[in-house]
Amino acid sequence: MEMNRVNIEAFDQAIEESERNLASALKTVKVEGRWRLGEKGSQFESELGYQNGKVILYSDEPTFLGGGGTSLNPIQYCLYGVASCFAASFAKWAAKEDVVLEELTTTIEADMDMSRSFGLSENPILQNMTLNISTKSQASDEEIDRIRQITMKRCPAFYCLTEAVTPEIIVSRT
Repeated sequence: MEMNRVNIEAFDQAIEESERNLASALKTVKVEGRWRLGEKGSQFESELGYQNGKVILYSDEPTFLGGGGTSLNPIQYCLYGVASCFAASFAKWAAKEDVVLEELTTTIEADMDMSRSFGLSENPILQNMTLNISTKSQASDEEIDRIRQITMKRCPAFYCLTEAVTPEIIVSRT
């Protein structure tokens, strides 16, 4: 059965498998890319595989940061990840709660203070971030707010924004 473009049976199976074996909920996610030295166009590229194929993504800094402005910048990808992950989580949990969505859009916006990136301050780089969810549904405002609260607790990208996740940085030489 599908609701909100979510295969509920597949989602239920994943949850049930994790209930039986919590270790099955652990998935490794990997992104590998390269800085395109000596080439024209975007500064960075990454070939990412997904279940049914692969895609090559490019990013480039805006010209004021020394890039060519030829592709999306890394912060746009970051915000895209948050917006799309939140939408996916919202749609899944709405479906699990039998809330039919007729429309769902997300908009994320933030003020970016580059002074920290320039080594001039300790100001937060992203400030005044707003994630706006717009939905059309026959569900009550209370039901929609309950889905919002569930999503805030369970969305992986929202977790990464709101909790300290400090990666180990390893530099190797080739």
